[in-house]
This record gives sequence, structure tokens and C-alpha cells, in this order.
Amino acid sequence: MTIEKWLSDVYYDEYGTHIWNKEDAEGGSQLVADVRGWGRIQNEFKTQDEAAKFQDEVGRFIAEAIKEKIQRDYGKK
Repeated sequence: MTIEKWLSDVYYDEYGTHIWNKEDAEGGSQLVADVRGWGRIQNEFKTQDEAAKFQDEVGRFIAEAIKEKIQRDYGKK
């Protein structure tokens, strides 16, 4: 196992606020990270919907940042 293999195709699951690695041949994925901070985030916005959208934006940002670093450092998508 290598970092680039483990993280090369991460994605954010907005329904569970988790970042996962790519599904394997059997359809399973492995949890890489959990986007936390709801206690603070929910109090920063006027509505729960706005807060949830922001938390999802943070999760997508983190997953994309990981992909960009893997591409830059290892030359893989």
C-alpha cells in the first residue's frame, strides 16, 4: 500500500460527511476522514440548510485538495 494508491481517488460523501477512498471491485470503500465541526458550523449560519451546505463545501474542498496533491506529487489522478 502506498499513499498515492490509498488517496488517489478520494471522494466526499455529503450524506455521511465522510471522505472515502475509491470503491474496490466488490463495491466497498474505506473511510479516510470524517468532516467534523458541526457544533461550530451550525451556529455560524442563519439556517441549518446553509450550515449543511457549508459543511459539504468544506468536505469537497478537502477531497479535491488531496487529489490535487496526489496529482502534483505522484502524477496520478
